Amino acid sequence: MSLSNEWTEWHLTPRGWERGDEKTDFGPVQTKPNPPDRVQTYRYREKLTHHYASSDRGASCIWAGGEPGEISRLVGIYGSCPQEL
Repeated sequence: MSLSNEWTEWHLTPRGWERGDEKTDFGPVQTKPNPPDRVQTYRYREKLTHHYASSDRGASCIWAGGEPGEISRLVGIYGSCPQEL
């Protein structure tokens, strides 16, 4: 069992990165509707498995529905997925 396992979903849209569902320790998942015009969704996670371990942090793509050219264009404008909860 992890000491801490928190995450936030980030949706890439024509307006930029928009915060989605979130999970914090000791709380329920906070859900938000997915933007209808999203082209990609990432989940940024921070996980701590042991008191003496360093935090495992990173983002992974969990959904992609946009055209590759459109995704590349929007990443060029707004950058990569935010690395924050």
